[in-house]
Amino acid sequence: MKSNSPVHLVSLALLFVALTVRAEDMTSDGNLRVNGFITQGYFQSDHNNIYGNSEDGSLDFRELAVNGSWRPRSDLLLAGQLMSRRAGNVNDGSPQVDYLLLDWRMQDDQETQSGIRLGRLKVPYGFYNDTRDVAFTRPSILLPQEIYYDMSRDIALSVDGAGIYRQGTTLGLNLDLDMVVGVPKHDAAVEYPYLGGDMPGKFESGIAAIGRLMLADPLERWRVGVSLLSFDLDYEAFDDPVPALLPGDGRLHVDIAVLSAQMRYLRWAFTAEYMLQHIDWSELGGVVALKPEVYLEAYYLQAQYHFLPRWDLILRYGEAYLDRDDRGGRGFQARLAELGIAAQPAVRYAQDLTLGIGWQPAPNWLLRAEWHRVQGTLWLPGQDNPDTAQLRRNWNLFALQATYRF
Repeated sequence: MKSNSPVHLVSLALLFVALTVRAEDMTSDGNLRVNGFITQGYFQSDHNNIYGNSEDGSLDFRELAVNGSWRPRSDLLLAGQLMSRRAGNVNDGSPQVDYLLLDWRMQDDQETQSGIRLGRLKVPYGFYNDTRDVAFTRPSILLPQEIYYDMSRDIALSVDGAGIYRQGTTLGLNLDLDMVVGVPKHDAAVEYPYLGGDMPGKFESGIAAIGRLMLADPLERWRVGVSLLSFDLDYEAFDDPVPALLPGDGRLHVDIAVLSAQMRYLRWAFTAEYMLQHIDWSELGGVVALKPEVYLEAYYLQAQYHFLPRWDLILRYGEAYLDRDDRGGRGFQARLAELGIAAQPAVRYAQDLTLGIGWQPAPNWLLRAEWHRVQGTLWLPGQDNPDTAQLRRNWNLFALQATYRF
């Protein structure tokens, strides 16, 4: 990205706002709040690329965000966030509206809060998705890619629609319920995880339905949850007739279920999540429909230890398989070989061992470092690795990240 590009200039303006605007300067009654954060990452891999050319060391990951909220009256809240995200060749730093919503709270007492939200809403699933861009809410630089796949971030981040929520106490337990219906993002970035690349066509429209239920001990010693998501995206091919092996007009259907569990004990936090994702390409044809339906299966196990008040260690192991009936990718490789197409089985799975450390030297600062030992390339971004024949099955990733919030 050139230094004098419009995206760069807008990013600088966003950075200026983030460094100069303070919430306490905005209003004396506290109804208007402005906050934000700035994140810069560095990634170094011995093979393969992520967030730019990480084999040579990449600084092509940064996030600049400003968010605000205004409560014109006690039962109404307006909130939104503008964000510039640079992530290698996946996101170019163009400012985007992450969320922009009206929250009408219909019930608000000591035990229960419930209401309706309208606008661009964050997608509630798992423990981390609705706050995934805020480094202070993440346990690591990279969220577990098995569940919070960055390549499908655009479709999983937010929808334009409506939702209802309830937070309160039931039978001595904290119960949180979120339900959302809306239109998901369907830009070219969504084509990479679900069609294998930027195809000569586009997703025209879609509908999404999401629900999440969380139960927790009142002292937050444990919490468990289930998240259910369903996406339908209509695809239009530009060419008529459609060239062989390319997807044609039709609908992509995706159903996702996520089970989440977490337990806290003294300075320890133990977290596990499991996902089963049904992907149906049967209407589209082309290479993706050589096996019309697959069940993507993924999980991770994570332990976080706060060994000092401002320091923590994290150890995590996770696995993801694009087709649970073909975990090693050999069947996928054989189907393409019949068509004269060479393919690497490793693009169908990933096994990731992560070790990381975090330090918060001041309330507004967070520094992290982590190492990943990975087998497989399932969650590598295709935009940063256009030649899959060059991908290596076994690879290491080292990452650094600094975040400032105000």
